[in-house]
Amino acid sequence: MLRLVLAICYRALYRLHHAICLRPGKPLRHSRLVVVGAYRTGGAGKTPFCTWLAETLSAHEKHVAILCHEYAYDEAAMLREHFAGTPRVKIFTTRNRYRLAHELDRSKEFDFILCDDGFEDSRLVGATTFVLLWENAPTHLCELWPLGNAKSLAKDHNGHHSGHTVEIRCNGTAPKIRFAINNITSRKGEDLRSVQGPAYYKQINIFCGIGDPERLCNDIREQGVTISGKTFLKDHDRLFSKKLQRVLQENPQSAFVITEKDAARLEKAPEKPFPWPDNLYIARQKTIVDKTLAHRILYELLNS
Repeated sequence: MLRLVLAICYRALYRLHHAICLRPGKPLRHSRLVVVGAYRTGGAGKTPFCTWLAETLSAHEKHVAILCHEYAYDEAAMLREHFAGTPRVKIFTTRNRYRLAHELDRSKEFDFILCDDGFEDSRLVGATTFVLLWENAPTHLCELWPLGNAKSLAKDHNGHHSGHTVEIRCNGTAPKIRFAINNITSRKGEDLRSVQGPAYYKQINIFCGIGDPERLCNDIREQGVTISGKTFLKDHDRLFSKKLQRVLQENPQSAFVITEKDAARLEKAPEKPFPWPDNLYIARQKTIVDKTLAHRILYELLNS
């Protein structure tokens, strides 16, 4: 009953916030606006797909700005590290994507302004919006947080961005996008799946603070890794470094696997430099986009 009351309150606040604070704004004049979003509260793969988009566009000699919310500081740090050698791609953090998008648009520096999330910001009009779907688009109150894992209903986005929306299936028998583990390595380059990895450690534990940790565990199991223990922290946890150091000290004979986003969070920790131990491994992800969809996306963005 309490969860239903919370869902009703959340829905009322959502509609009020959009009516007062997120009224449709003005379209950009020079740059192409792209929004990557999902109905899910987290763990949909928005940042990996943004990475793929930016890589693809920069490979076609386009200049891209990626906008992240300030709260997602770890995702911004991960993106900055990833694109450190790509001068055509720049990462920005902000509390107001709409205002920053227009500031960057006036600079005429970028061909594309790419919003990592921003799906719920109805000020961002005229965008090409990619919606990553793991379930059917939610249509009932029971699918909203905290009863479900959706932030909004499908009807909330009818004409939401007054642009073009592309829904992309990420699961099922024929997903158009797949997210898989590319490798699981230590800072020294040792592969956890090698003979020296799992054979040496008594246990292999997952320690992460991301939106969908169970999907990460399933992806790691598909690599032939047996998971002994799991510790899930909240997404963007700012105490991640301190908590991880404690369990590493208490379990020196066990291996611990974190994500690239977790690793970026460690780099931003106040107790820098982080003392990277040999038993800490990073699961690095790859984004696999269906070839037909990839061609469609390129045509949509480069020719329209």
